[in-house]
Amino acid sequence: MSPAAPARRGLTLLELLLVLRRRIGLVATILLVGCGTSLGVTSLVPKIYVARTLVLFDPDRGRPGEAAGLAPGGVDSALVDSQAKILASRSLAREIVLNLGLMEDPELRAPLPSPDRLIGTLWQRLAGAPEAGADTDSGEQPADDPTAELVDRFLERLKVAREGRTYVIAVSFKATDPEKAARIANAVAEHYVLGQLASKLESAQRAAAWLGERLAAAKAQHEADLAALAAFRERAVSAGPERSGRDGERLVQLERELVAAGIERAAKEARIARLKEQIRRGEPIAPVEDLASSTLLQNLNALKAQSLRREAELKAEYGDRHPKIVDARREVAELQARIEAEQAALVREQEGLLLVARAKEQALQRELDRVKTRAAEQERAEQELQTLQQRAEISRRLYESYLGQVERSAQGEAAQRPDARIISEAVPPSAPDFPRPRLVLSVSLTVSTIVALVAVYLAELAEKGFRTPEDLREGLGLAPLAVLPQLPRRGAHGPETHIVERPGGRFAEGIRAVLPSLLGSPSGGPGRVVLVTSCLPGEGKTTLAMCLGRLAAAEGLRTLLIDADLRRPRVRELLGAAPRPGLVELLRGECTLEDLLAVDAATGLVVLPGSRRLAQPTRLLGPDGLGRLLDACRRRFDLVLVDTAPLRAVADARLIAPSVDRALLVVRWGTTARDLAAAALADAPELEGKLAGAVLNRVDLRKAALWERPGSRSARLVLAGYYGE
Repeated sequence: MSPAAPARRGLTLLELLLVLRRRIGLVATILLVGCGTSLGVTSLVPKIYVARTLVLFDPDRGRPGEAAGLAPGGVDSALVDSQAKILASRSLAREIVLNLGLMEDPELRAPLPSPDRLIGTLWQRLAGAPEAGADTDSGEQPADDPTAELVDRFLERLKVAREGRTYVIAVSFKATDPEKAARIANAVAEHYVLGQLASKLESAQRAAAWLGERLAAAKAQHEADLAALAAFRERAVSAGPERSGRDGERLVQLERELVAAGIERAAKEARIARLKEQIRRGEPIAPVEDLASSTLLQNLNALKAQSLRREAELKAEYGDRHPKIVDARREVAELQARIEAEQAALVREQEGLLLVARAKEQALQRELDRVKTRAAEQERAEQELQTLQQRAEISRRLYESYLGQVERSAQGEAAQRPDARIISEAVPPSAPDFPRPRLVLSVSLTVSTIVALVAVYLAELAEKGFRTPEDLREGLGLAPLAVLPQLPRRGAHGPETHIVERPGGRFAEGIRAVLPSLLGSPSGGPGRVVLVTSCLPGEGKTTLAMCLGRLAAAEGLRTLLIDADLRRPRVRELLGAAPRPGLVELLRGECTLEDLLAVDAATGLVVLPGSRRLAQPTRLLGPDGLGRLLDACRRRFDLVLVDTAPLRAVADARLIAPSVDRALLVVRWGTTARDLAAAALADAPELEGKLAGAVLNRVDLRKAALWERPGSRSARLVLAGYYGE
């Protein structure tokens, strides 16, 4: 049988708080261990102090005659970063190590404490061994540079960084002594500023010498340019500008004439082509004003036309061989020959005119090219003159510029100032930078909290038991009939005695709450047969069956309790009765029911004890064995409780299930695994539809309060008063 468990909803904030509340001990332990360990480690780690000096890089301050302050255009960001690199350079570090006498400083001979060296340092301190680097003998140094290792250690402690996008550079130094840290940080800044001043003075002297050389060279160049300009002007032709003007006018006129000649030549070529086309087609040539022969051709064409008409008339009157017709044809041929001769002469005449036009155009082109060549030469001469003038002007300005720079350099050499200044000197720090107790504590608290939450999550995952009635409903799909508290053991008196002594207590009321779900019978018979079982041994099913039977009997119901656990019968032990034959002997027919029934004197509960003999449980517990007995008892008793073996142990409960009306599952609080209980029910399909519900047994009320919602605790306290507990 597979219980239809409802889908689990998401974890709410209230449920998360309840989880943390019940795991508060685990969380507190992890937090205390984590924070205590971090504080202990912090106390053992050597303290490192950091002193900080601020240097402002301002090139305008170093310019003679300029007021201090940043230029309106600002300073190049790369230039500021470059100065920061100079502050952190090995050359400056070596200079400070030598000037401050740090060659024998034991602190520089040891590596800077860092988190990766923390474990080794702590182990050495706890073991009593000397710390690494504490020995003043640092070993052999490189022969070429004995300060190399000290400079490396110095640079490990030195930090130079630009402050955001400003022109301020922060110089920090780490040391175990706050006074030493401040002194060295200030020394780095001061050496940098003094080095800048010395560099500027040296640069100014080199610049003055260079400017002197450049001034002499510029003066010589200017004089040479003036001499070249004067020589060119002497060679220039005095009439050059006038000739240049006349050439310009002539150039324009020749271009116009050349265009006109080209148009005339094109017109003649077109006319010749048209004449040749008319001649080829045999069309009459129209008279042209400048061609006299065109009129003669027109007349010849008219005579030819008359001859052709006369020839046509004669043909109509005479035959083709008539002398008049022959004369007419000869006349037409003569006229055609003259026409062709005149046409050829006309074409030759036009071609001659075309040759004249072409010769004129070529002459104009040659004259135009000659004038253009002369104009280009004149233009080159003017450009050369202009170039010489520009060179003379540039050399003059360069000479004057160098002259002014030499004068300003002479005036400002004695007024040089560094481009940087210290705006905040380092002071001995009052608190260490490493380790920082607050930071370490906050980090350890954060890490411990994360570890604690993971531990809580793993603890919740490892929680496999049933803690609340809702767990029964969600995990098994069964109605939680009762939640029975764990009763304190008082000598030989157990829950079966407590229910008699305290019939109005919480435990008795929990047992009483189970009865309504068991008294209804689906078969409609007079009696109710209820199977009481559990998943595993030790969950309290026998004790619950005993308490349920005593309470039902005390309520006036005719109740029979049958101990059907053939392997471990315990009902006789709970009653304190002497060993005697039991259920096995009855089912085998060795005795009668009346011989075996025992009556509880305190409540009137009738008990059929079990037997320590184990014989053929499958046959005895089947329908022909225990089934017949239950049918007989159903007619005699109001309620028959059958205490059977656990589901996961043997198949006894499955054998008895078809013969009962109801089944009751006992689940031990916090012990019975959910997956195991679900698997046990799934493996017992005979219980399908007969399970009235489940009872959460042996609940530790003090611990169970951790799984309760806030309102449930107040309700539990009110009910405790109601029960008189």
